[in-house]
Amino acid sequence: MKRRNILTVVFSLLCAATIMAQNVENEKTGILLVHYGTSNDKSRAQTIDKLNTRVTDTFPDCAVVEAYSAPSVIKMLAKRGIKKLNVSQALDSLKALGCNKLVVQSTMLLDGVMTEMLRKEVGKVKNDFRAVSVVRPLLYSVDDCQTMIEMLNKSILEDKSVVAKSSQVVLVGHGSDSPANAMYCQIDYLLKAEGKSSWHVGTIEGFPTIENVEQQLRNSKNKNVILVPLLYIAGNHQKDDIDGVWKTQLQTKGYHVDVLGKGLGEMTEIQDMIIAKIDAQIKAVNSEKAE
Repeated sequence: MKRRNILTVVFSLLCAATIMAQNVENEKTGILLVHYGTSNDKSRAQTIDKLNTRVTDTFPDCAVVEAYSAPSVIKMLAKRGIKKLNVSQALDSLKALGCNKLVVQSTMLLDGVMTEMLRKEVGKVKNDFRAVSVVRPLLYSVDDCQTMIEMLNKSILEDKSVVAKSSQVVLVGHGSDSPANAMYCQIDYLLKAEGKSSWHVGTIEGFPTIENVEQQLRNSKNKNVILVPLLYIAGNHQKDDIDGVWKTQLQTKGYHVDVLGKGLGEMTEIQDMIIAKIDAQIKAVNSEKAE
């Protein structure tokens, strides 16, 4: 009887181990790509759509779903027959696809209002997944800023349409009314600390303003300026604000102004950085060490 009981216990343990192994094999990781969104078709194709495709191709065993965080953009596109999911809908989609592990990667630059909203939405469904990892925005640490500066410097030097070596460089961000706006000042300080005295940072809707940037430009006799979008998607902001307001205002002050005509999302290096972040988080959820 004792031997039979032992065999029964062993058999039960083997069955349990087999079931657990099968469950692990059947586990599926979902990748949620969250973008602010844009109504500019050309910019969307060059940034959001391109990244979505690269992520899907890089992680073929994962389910990849995109979401837009800007309700105004979703509504605008819907009027043109282009359907985009919001974050809640995209999460439901991943659950419907049978995903029990979740990696959330946004293309937001700052840890501001939109990223806080994203965390709240993910928090509502966190218990529906066995492991969840929400990746930080692209500019979060000093290392992130240094990496971004290096990538931008390389991109500027490679662009034959601008006179890079003999120009002052102005990084133009969107700006925010949240504390995250301080990141722009950190980048400006970091540039100066690393010896890039001819590099400056300004924002379209925050601080530093274009007037603050003009004050820094006046400290140099160099009248050549390159405006560089510090925006994941340049799109309408580049057309209306950077190519429009900023370029015009500086030209009236006697500056020769070039504009680097692409957003960060068009840069292969930025896409590679995002994919590397996703890869690290997939490994984390697979080992159940996600934050």
